[in-house]
Amino acid sequence: MHKILAFSLVSLGLSACDHPTDDSPSKIINMESKHKQYTPANPYIFEYNDIVYSLKAGQPQDTSHIKFKNLLKKIPSNDNNLDILKTKRKVLIHLGCLKEAYIVTQKILNKTDSSQLQEMQCIFLRKMKKDAHEIKECYEKTAHSYLNEINLIPKAAIRYQYALWGHYAAMFHAGHIEYKDKLQEIVDYHHIEDHKRTYQQMYENILNPNVFQKRLDAIPYSPDCP
Repeated sequence: MHKILAFSLVSLGLSACDHPTDDSPSKIINMESKHKQYTPANPYIFEYNDIVYSLKAGQPQDTSHIKFKNLLKKIPSNDNNLDILKTKRKVLIHLGCLKEAYIVTQKILNKTDSSQLQEMQCIFLRKMKKDAHEIKECYEKTAHSYLNEINLIPKAAIRYQYALWGHYAAMFHAGHIEYKDKLQEIVDYHHIEDHKRTYQQMYENILNPNVFQKRLDAIPYSPDCP
């Protein structure tokens, strides 16, 4: 079991953020949904947070793994409760149960649009070494999701550039190599030092297959899950 779920969308250069080298699992999941609201009907999120906090505080990995497995057994099979599905997904990712996490994520996507969650589906497929055609289709679907998001964002908004980057990056990962130049255009567009450095780092991460593979290798994956 990896000490901390070491997978960052930002580090892979697939999504924009101000911290391109942060691989903390809690940050990963928080980046996917900064504005989530949890209702009292989902007590499992509190137990999940306690486990993550203890893990970050130095709790033995094996102990955390057992606690995550026990929590997973408690979570009901309620496909109608979006909050419970989101919590179950988090637990599955920590356990390395990517096949199961993929299925749960799809149930979430059937209920709500999320370009970042759709993007994570492609990462799961790559980690599980699925068929190249299936991965290509996933990235093209992700690009389309980002495009829908772009159409709803004013061009002056900071989020517009983030979504545009996500669209271009997904197309590039789908095999449309001409989008490499479009990614470079976004890097060149930014003149504020911090912003430019962030995008430049993401660009290098995308173009450097060794960096991408290193991040991919850090994702826990257990083909046989509870």
